[in-house]
Amino acid sequence: MRTPLLVCNIGHEVALEAGDPLHYTPPRLIRQMRYALWSLPLWAVPAWLEGDSWWVHPFSESLSPYLTDRELSHIAKGDVGDSELTLWGHERSLAHNLAKQYGLSGGETCSELPQELKPCWTRAASARFFASYSSVPWRSRVAMITQIEELAKLLTLGACLVKLPYSSSGRGLWRINRLDRQLEETLRKLLRRHRTLLVEPLLDKLQDYGAEYYIDEAGAVQFVGLCAFETDDQGRYLESLCQAPEETLQRLTDSLSDPNELTQALAQHRAYLSREVAPYYRGPVGIDLLSYCSDGVSNHIALHPWVEINLRYTMGHYALDLYRKRIPQGSLAQYRFGILSAQRAKALLSTADAPTLDDAGRLRSGLLPLTGTDLTGVSHLAYLRSLC
Repeated sequence: MRTPLLVCNIGHEVALEAGDPLHYTPPRLIRQMRYALWSLPLWAVPAWLEGDSWWVHPFSESLSPYLTDRELSHIAKGDVGDSELTLWGHERSLAHNLAKQYGLSGGETCSELPQELKPCWTRAASARFFASYSSVPWRSRVAMITQIEELAKLLTLGACLVKLPYSSSGRGLWRINRLDRQLEETLRKLLRRHRTLLVEPLLDKLQDYGAEYYIDEAGAVQFVGLCAFETDDQGRYLESLCQAPEETLQRLTDSLSDPNELTQALAQHRAYLSREVAPYYRGPVGIDLLSYCSDGVSNHIALHPWVEINLRYTMGHYALDLYRKRIPQGSLAQYRFGILSAQRAKALLSTADAPTLDDAGRLRSGLLPLTGTDLTGVSHLAYLRSLC
C-alpha cells in the first residue's frame, strides 16, 4: 500500500458546485478555512488507513502549540516518495496541482467524478433514496420540486425547509410557513437558475446524527459508526459528540418510540450505497439523519432517516477518529470536537481551562486547541474539549 498524503480540503463541495473544473481557485472563505484547519489530520487519521506511515499536506504554517515532534514529523515538506493523494473530499483541480507539486501520479483523484454520482453532490440523492429505498411518511422524508405549485401543495401539510440543490453547512436554506409574493418570486428565480429545489418538512428537531460509512477497494460498504452533532439556528456545523459509536447508537435506539426505525434506516442506507454509490466510488461517506418530536407530541420520538449524503471524510468521521486516538478509554467525562470562527473562539479560549494530556497525548481535561491559537492571523479554531 502506498503511503497516504492526507489533504484536509474543507469546502471541496464548492468546487463541485462550480462543475469540478481542472482550473479552479476556491473562494476566499474556503482558502481561509484551509489555512486555519489543514493540520487536523495530525491529531487523528482515518481508522481504515493501515500502518503508521502517512503525510499531511500543509496549507500554511499555522499549528497548534500542543503538537509534539511525533505529530509534526508527518507534515509533508518536500519529497514524499510514491505517496497516494488522499483528499478529504473530491476536488479535481486541487488534486491535479498537488500531484504536480509533489511529482505524484494523481490517478482517480485527478479524474472527473462519474456522472452516476452527480445526485450525491446535488442533493438529488435524498429524493432518490425516498423514492426507491424508503416508504416513510411525508414528515420523515424529502422531495425535489421543479415548480412553485409543488411547494404550495406541500405547505398545506405544514411548514417546510427549502434547500438549494448545491450547498452545505447551513447555506442555501429557507424556512417557510407560507408563500408571499416576494418569497414566491425569489423561489421562482432560484428554480429558473437551478431547475430543482429540495423540500423537506420543518421538524421539531431533537438531535442531528451522522451515519458514517466507508466503501473499501472491493466495493463493500462498512458501517463505521454513528456520531451525534450540533448545528446553529442556520444549520451550520458547531460540534460533534466524541464518544463510543456503540453508545451513540444505543442512546438513539432507546430514545425512539419505534426502535426499529433506526435498524431499518441503516439497512436502507447500505442498500442505497451498495447499488447507487459503491460501483463508482471508493472512500468515506456520511449520511445525515435526525430525531424529532412527531406532530408536536413530546413523548413520541421519530427518526428522519436521511437528510443528505456527503461523499467525503466528514466531521463525524473525524470525531470518531478523535475518540479512538485522543480520548482516554473508560473516561466518564463527555468530550466534544468543534470548529468556531476566530471571534467566537477568542471568547471560548478566554474562559476554558488549559488542557491536561496523558503520556499518549490523550486529553484528560480542559480544552485542547487542535489548530493555531494566534487568532489574529487565522479565521477559525478547531478544538477538543472535556465537559466534566
